[in-house]
Amino acid sequence: MVKQRRWNISTKIDSILLGDNPFFGVDHLSRENARAKKNVSQDFNNIIDVIKFSSHVGVDGMVVSTHPRLKDLLDHMATTTDLLNKITLHPIIPYIQGYVLKINEKGIIKVLMDILNPPTSLQNRIKIITKGSIGAIRKDIFELFELFVDLELLQLREAKINTVFLHDVFTDLALSLNLKSIFKSFQEHLREEYGVEAGLVTKNFPLLVDRLEEWNLTFSTIMTSFNRVGFQMNPSKRSCEHSLLKYDGKVIAMSVLAGGFLEPNEAYSYILSQPKIRSVVIGVSSVLHAKKTFEIAFLLPCTLIFIVSSTKL
Repeated sequence: MVKQRRWNISTKIDSILLGDNPFFGVDHLSRENARAKKNVSQDFNNIIDVIKFSSHVGVDGMVVSTHPRLKDLLDHMATTTDLLNKITLHPIIPYIQGYVLKINEKGIIKVLMDILNPPTSLQNRIKIITKGSIGAIRKDIFELFELFVDLELLQLREAKINTVFLHDVFTDLALSLNLKSIFKSFQEHLREEYGVEAGLVTKNFPLLVDRLEEWNLTFSTIMTSFNRVGFQMNPSKRSCEHSLLKYDGKVIAMSVLAGGFLEPNEAYSYILSQPKIRSVVIGVSSVLHAKKTFEIAFLLPCTLIFIVSSTKL
């Protein structure tokens, strides 16, 4: 029997999901572009305006990484708006970069204390820290992995969540090491502890599809790169298109604008040429950009789902 925590769970994939890359300074082509946009796109007031506009036109879901600023953004939304009651979050976890730096500097137990204080009760803190300490002593990668999943989702405990995605860095590392058990552990832990489905993000779609078939594992949703110029489509555009025909689940295409290199019309025409893609990841970082993007998006066939997650102004 599935154990349900105090979570508000959605049972559907939203027709349009808004991503958070522009809000946290992610630009796949240029760090200079990200810095130039920082004063506008990463301002909380701008973020709230974008989310409000998106929600108004029917974009009632959001893909989020567990960036250090995410909790502050959610707290701001909770105290100044009713948006947390209107949108569903689809987390991508874990936030690898932050953990590597912090653990190297402070050690795992101090990092756990910093993260857990004050978001959860003393009882939960003791439980999570004990689990993490035991895992560290035993060098049990699976206990530690589940611990980080719990920590990442802790800051989303007041929000509605849907499919939870494993970050591409972790997915592709586990693939390279042939760690089937990591994928099983991730999927089972989310189902048993949170009652939600697991998804995977990857930058090597063909290898992931082949390994899942070899391991007899089924993941209903994979997020990966698809675009006309083959940007981040590894090992090649052709092999990704071939694997797309083999995979039976839902494919969410990210990097459809190739990090801003492609114009929306030419980007979408390619996506529409791929018969099994029903979801895409595009980007908005301002209300004006959202208006232009959605005007184009809503002219496309209604079977195409849009998931917003990039940075081009």
